[in-house]
Amino acid sequence: MKRILDIIFWIGLAAYFLIAMSFVSARQGGIVCTSVEACILDSLHSRFVTVRDILRVADHPTRKLRGKLLDSIHAAKLEEQLVQMPPVLHAEVYKTADGTVHVDVTQRTPVLRIINRYGESYYLDESGQALRHADRYSVHVLVANGHIDRRAPDSKGFRVLHASPTNGKRDIIRELFRLALWMKDNRFWNAQIQQIYVNADGDIELIPRVGSHVILFGKGDRIDEKFAKLEALYRNGLNVAGWNRYDAINLKYDGQIVCTKREQ
Repeated sequence: MKRILDIIFWIGLAAYFLIAMSFVSARQGGIVCTSVEACILDSLHSRFVTVRDILRVADHPTRKLRGKLLDSIHAAKLEEQLVQMPPVLHAEVYKTADGTVHVDVTQRTPVLRIINRYGESYYLDESGQALRHADRYSVHVLVANGHIDRRAPDSKGFRVLHASPTNGKRDIIRELFRLALWMKDNRFWNAQIQQIYVNADGDIELIPRVGSHVILFGKGDRIDEKFAKLEALYRNGLNVAGWNRYDAINLKYDGQIVCTKREQ
């Protein structure tokens, strides 16, 4: 008997929720949108996009949300439009019974700032998406500058790993991106390297925070091997000889390190 009563109770509870949800849905269907509220969930970390930018897309004059029935506002379609904005990684749109359309946005996370030889500045995020530099705010990330030809992205941006083939030519931006991504995931080198410079020969140079030497990395290849050699030198050589003994540390060559002594 108790088992039968339990079954009746759960069936009744499920029916109640179904009726309640149907009531709320029907009630919401007759509610008019009275306001649109946008929230940048990670605004403390970066400000590539503002609430005004979001509202300019979400509540554009050609598709004013306010005054429309909530039932006629397609949240999924609006989310698709928002993620077309290069700085936006994720967007969630939902409606509440008070007539408000809520737009929550998460921005992309930059890992590298590029300053090309024309003085143009832009960022690359964790997926290789290029983001235009915003004058209103700068993000504290690793900087790469010097003889870099790649121009700043337009409003649509570009993705490094999806870039058009370069006819066999070297893709320095892709090398810089992979190097920055590698260092981001390595706690020690992320703290030790403060800048990347591309010299006139196209070689990548690393500028460390500790020591007055320059690290000649060469091409952005064999990253694990080169940093393993450098770490061995740091631990077994510079700790003994002194951090200011060398002017340059060359990692370009396979299987060896070439150090240039500082002139006395």
